[in-house]
Amino acid sequence: NDAEQAVVERLQKKKQYVEKLEAIFNAMDKTQDGMITEERLSEMLSNPVVLTYFQTLDIDVHESAALFHLMDNGDGEVTLEEFVGGIMRCKGQARAIDQVAMRADLKTLDTKISKISRALRHAGIVPKTPMAKGRRKETKETVLDT
Repeated sequence: NDAEQAVVERLQKKKQYVEKLEAIFNAMDKTQDGMITEERLSEMLSNPVVLTYFQTLDIDVHESAALFHLMDNGDGEVTLEEFVGGIMRCKGQARAIDQVAMRADLKTLDTKISKISRALRHAGIVPKTPMAKGRRKETKETVLDT
């Protein structure tokens, strides 16, 4: 079946891609402790050969700090699993899905901040500001309007 063959080929390509990412991670893990720091990632990505290799894997890395923080779970170090997962999120369709999810998260956050802002104004903690011409009614106000 052609569909089954396509799935098998896709899984094989993904496996090979992950193996390449694991090799990159192991090359960056100078201390062999299974972790890389932001400084180490930045150091590696300043090497033109490493940058070119990332580009051959269809990974555009021009901001090492942003990449590191995308992968890091907040402990200041990136594990192999975080590295592979983060890089996979930077590719193709996964990147588009992340953008949609981020937009939804931002909308939720905007709504919550707007509610807090209204509550603070209602309590008199934050002064009420006159509505500028063209602004939405206060009940529909967003953070971007304040």
